[in-house]
Amino acid sequence: MTVGLGAMRESELEPIDLTEHAVLGHFARTTRNVQLLNFLMALDRVDRWAVDYADAEKAEDFEVQVFLQDLKQVVESSVAVLHRVPRELTDILAHLTTTRCMYLIRYISLRNPQFPEQLGVLLEGNDTTPNVITVRRRLEAFSRARLLGEIFSGARLNRIVQIMGSYSDA
Repeated sequence: MTVGLGAMRESELEPIDLTEHAVLGHFARTTRNVQLLNFLMALDRVDRWAVDYADAEKAEDFEVQVFLQDLKQVVESSVAVLHRVPRELTDILAHLTTTRCMYLIRYISLRNPQFPEQLGVLLEGNDTTPNVITVRRRLEAFSRARLLGEIFSGARLNRIVQIMGSYSDA
């Protein structure tokens, strides 16, 4: 059985944890969908350019961990207003591995119902900057794999599917 986002109550929401183990563990616990986990890990393997890619040099590893800790604090303290800065947030999400990107989109969407709509407006637009395209393609990949329901639920899922459908028609 798959546990959708709509089934989670506010009191059941997990605190944010951006460690690789915790992010994969989150998807394993909340979805129990082996296909999703395999899909995420396959996408991460091609994210060699991402700042948090697993093969980071040891000297850079500490810097990456500090960055992720800072990002965690910013998201936690600002989640209620992140819908106001979808482009800036997309610039950050695009430089993370797919798993962390989708985890953060899910985390923010659960806590800020306005965020999926504003992200959708940005993705629907004619923006051709590499960062927006990267996030758009990641969502398209989930759409094609029919796994968007593992990230979004209810009205949020319908909105994202509507957006992704507009790209498949183009």
